[in-house]
Amino acid sequence: MSREPRLRRSRVLLSAFLALTLAIVPLPGIVDPLRPDFLVLVVLYWSIESPRAGGLALAFFSGLAIDVLKGMVLGEHALALTLTAAWATHLRLRLRVFSILQQALTILALLSLYQFVLFWVDGATGYPVTVWSRWLAPLVDALIWPAVVGVLSRLHER
Repeated sequence: MSREPRLRRSRVLLSAFLALTLAIVPLPGIVDPLRPDFLVLVVLYWSIESPRAGGLALAFFSGLAIDVLKGMVLGEHALALTLTAAWATHLRLRLRVFSILQQALTILALLSLYQFVLFWVDGATGYPVTVWSRWLAPLVDALIWPAVVGVLSRLHER
């Protein structure tokens, strides 16, 4: 294996690990519903920019990690994140030529799909699905998408 793919994978894994850490850091109760899904944003970024280094495998294993760390139904986030990453990978050539506003709107649609799959699995397994604040996350994530792209593109270019 050459040095470049190894470096690319290490950057992907480092950014995913940092995003996973941010996902489990405790926040005050009033701010917690506004917590961005950094792990989902990082997986979507790498699915768009470098699907071979970070793509569906990163999505699946990151989803399993978040399920275990948050004590959710095993595979819930893995399923939602893998479906979302597959859609992002499918749209990646279009997304790369979009303006940042168009990207943010497309990411809003992808994140809404992610939340809908989580909503569906929660309903199918008997967990409460009536929390309206779960739908704030896609809005917050779409708003911070330009900042995430800026930070990760610098990491990607190095």
